Amino acid sequence: MKRTLSKIAIYLLFVLTFIGAVFSTTYPYSFITANGAAEYEGDVQRNYAMEVAAIVNRERAANGLPVLKYSYELSKAANTRAKEIQSYFSHTRPDGRSCFTAVTDMGIRYRYIGENIAYGQRSPVEVMNGWMNSPGHRANILSPNVEYMGIGVAQRNGVYDWTQFFASADGLTGEVITSDEAVQTTVTTAFTSTETTAVATSVTSSGTKPCPNYNFKLDILRELLKKYGIDLDELLR
Repeated sequence: MKRTLSKIAIYLLFVLTFIGAVFSTTYPYSFITANGAAEYEGDVQRNYAMEVAAIVNRERAANGLPVLKYSYELSKAANTRAKEIQSYFSHTRPDGRSCFTAVTDMGIRYRYIGENIAYGQRSPVEVMNGWMNSPGHRANILSPNVEYMGIGVAQRNGVYDWTQFFASADGLTGEVITSDEAVQTTVTTAFTSTETTAVATSVTSSGTKPCPNYNFKLDILRELLKKYGIDLDELLR
């Protein structure tokens, strides 16, 4: 019995390590509207999201990379995360799960995914400058392994929270957003904080780079855990 329990403990430890390696590391006002577009809290947030998407594609083009499609589904998940980081700034969600469960909760099974989050920046240009000047965020933005992006923007008490998802997955829909298509907004926002902007502004990124035989490895792990009555798919929800 002790031997069996030890094996189970080892396998559970392996699962946690495996999940951490695969998914690496963090409800809201965002929905899918009738025409499929991601819905934001207001026009300013939507326009900011479009500007961020346009800047992402400009940076990718400048670095010889294919532009990304703005995904409605990923943007819904990103808006969920933008609301969550208002109260819990982390790649871990308030309920303790990985940030990427905001994507899998929608039934999206990705091959590759990364998340960037930030708060306190007052414009798309400012937040993108911060991300592009940080190696981890820059790597997510310029990843050659992704095809889609989702942008989340939320605002509370004059402070903006920003999220990006970058992913490669089947079944996503979207459109390419360029600088010409993005709505340029001149709205200025008050930044209410007793701290300086530099202190109150923060960015962080999280990415995962599954190997080409990622699905094959998951299948092996799934079958392995079945022997001990453990449902891997339940663990990943």
